[in-house]
Amino acid sequence: MRHSRHPVFGFTLIELLVIISIVSILVSISIPSFGRMIISKRISSVTSQLHAALYLARFEALTRAKFVSICRSENADSALPSCAEASGNSASELGWGHGWIIYEDSDNDGKFTAQDKLLQVQGQLFSSSKQGAIHTNPNRKQLRFGPTGQTFGSYMRFTISRPLDNTDVKLNQFLCIASGGRVRVCQKG
Repeated sequence: MRHSRHPVFGFTLIELLVIISIVSILVSISIPSFGRMIISKRISSVTSQLHAALYLARFEALTRAKFVSICRSENADSALPSCAEASGNSASELGWGHGWIIYEDSDNDGKFTAQDKLLQVQGQLFSSSKQGAIHTNPNRKQLRFGPTGQTFGSYMRFTISRPLDNTDVKLNQFLCIASGGRVRVCQKG
């Protein structure tokens, strides 16, 4: 019998099975955490977009010294976007997640018409409630900023919510607007 002087490199079948087992355990532990992280980042991104839009609407009202409105739109992705007709959140499971438009309300009628100047359009942010939704409390389809940057009506809170099939309420985020017009990230209440 002849022995080779060169060492043999490689893994035995048992070593390979142990490595595969360890890797599969690590993957099965990390997948739920990775899914939660993706949802959390999506909700944070949408919250940032809405926060920036609310600041823009207020800023434009202040700099133009005119009424500027941001309204929920269910056709923001179309060539001729418009404000949602139905009031409140019940009109759509996505609420403000369909998108919004910001416009200078030239005639101060609280409606987006041909005389008004379109300032920004935000298209649909969630394709279904399985991705998330944006709702307001109290239920509103529009928010108006006056020439001094103040809002009209009472305190308002936007809830940027997690997907419907997720039970982790800690993923929800909130934006609050006081009558002074200041927008801030707030806690649930």
